Amino acid sequence: MVKKRYIKEKIILYLFKILICCLFTGSMYYCWIKYFNPFVPTPFFKLGNYFLAAVLLFTYVGFVKIYGGFLVGTSPVSDLMFSQIISIAFLQAVAYVIFSLLSYRLVSVVPFIVMFFAFSAFAVVWVLVIDFIYFKLHAPKKTIVVFNNVDSYQSIKGIRDIKKRFRVIRTVNSEKTSLEELYEYMKSVDAVFLCGVPSDYRNEVVKKCIATGKIAYVKPKISDTIIRGGRTIQLMNVPVYRCKRSDASLIYQLGKRAADIVFSLVAIIVLSPLMLVVAAAIKAEDGGPVFYKQTRLTLNGKQFKIIKFRSMKTDAEKDGVARLAEDNDDRITKVGRFIRKLRLDELPQLFNILSGSMSIVGPRPERPEIAKEYEESIPEFSLRLQAKAGLTGYAQVYGKYNTPPYDKVQMDLMYIANQSFSEDFRLILMTLKIMFVPSSTEGVDKKQRTAMRKRPDGNKGENEKK
Repeated sequence: MVKKRYIKEKIILYLFKILICCLFTGSMYYCWIKYFNPFVPTPFFKLGNYFLAAVLLFTYVGFVKIYGGFLVGTSPVSDLMFSQIISIAFLQAVAYVIFSLLSYRLVSVVPFIVMFFAFSAFAVVWVLVIDFIYFKLHAPKKTIVVFNNVDSYQSIKGIRDIKKRFRVIRTVNSEKTSLEELYEYMKSVDAVFLCGVPSDYRNEVVKKCIATGKIAYVKPKISDTIIRGGRTIQLMNVPVYRCKRSDASLIYQLGKRAADIVFSLVAIIVLSPLMLVVAAAIKAEDGGPVFYKQTRLTLNGKQFKIIKFRSMKTDAEKDGVARLAEDNDDRITKVGRFIRKLRLDELPQLFNILSGSMSIVGPRPERPEIAKEYEESIPEFSLRLQAKAGLTGYAQVYGKYNTPPYDKVQMDLMYIANQSFSEDFRLILMTLKIMFVPSSTEGVDKKQRTAMRKRPDGNKGENEKK
């Protein structure tokens, strides 16, 4: 009975996804047949038109997949809407280029603008409807949260606040609750959320969840992320994970460097008028220097001078203490606040990419003094230096400026373990999305000057409880 209901729910959600795909692709196809194909030098016939429709369909689905526009139930409504709208924008841009190339001229942009707004309006309604249906079909899961200490419990606050998805009926401290007691509590719930729990305790709970049909949500530790990135091999009759320091292939390294050079050169040329305007605004506000340079760390701990547009007052660190920008930080200038929101202060790093000290994609470069403080509580922080520092990366796309360092390390290690041309391209496209998300530039809490004092899993470095 449960399985039949699950299949029914899946079918309903898939039908809604097929609906929006067919509507958008069908509308583009109609536009092509009605207004463009009759006037191209060599009109397409049936197979050609069908092929074009397939290209448009795969374009839309591809961008929606990249931006998570179909992740109903796991993403906020606002995020789903934005993902759909930016995917529609790319669909219209690709269609405009294709239609213009086939017509041997620049076609009118009016139909594409009209379709963009019409599609966006429908997408907003579609998201609201499918989100409503999803949570009608999926009641909030009765959940137990199992944590190790207060820090680990606080680290998943955002997840616990998803009231439509989880109904937390009990919180349990693993240090004070035996497995037998927890198993008794689990009889009345649908899911168990584990965060910062010792590995031996956690593993037993996960196996119990699988055996009893419960869902286990596990917040991984850094060691889990490293192991997950290892290669599965078979030694004789023994399956093992082979984990070692990152060693990207020579082809990947050469290709990435070539892409860095081409991208940075083109971007510098195209964006030079904008950079001149930003530089003039910074100079006009307080007469101080336009740029500021700061020592940062890149591949294998090598130091380099990062270049950024100055967004803070010239005496921002007159006390000599290195600290992160806070919410409503009075050290940030008026122009600085604006360019930080739009990430325009990062543009001069294109010269760092061109020189080879940075890459387009990679872990964000940290200051040596702040990295040293992080390493006191998170010794694994230095593992980020297995890859060249980047302008954007996994932690920038999926985290925020104020995301705890422990979580950023995990995100960076996930990228390092999965470096590839396709992953870099995907992260670049995702960066275009987060540039318009204000929350991603939120400053840290005033209490978090640099490194956090405790790890969210309650452990220190590799001496994790087993």
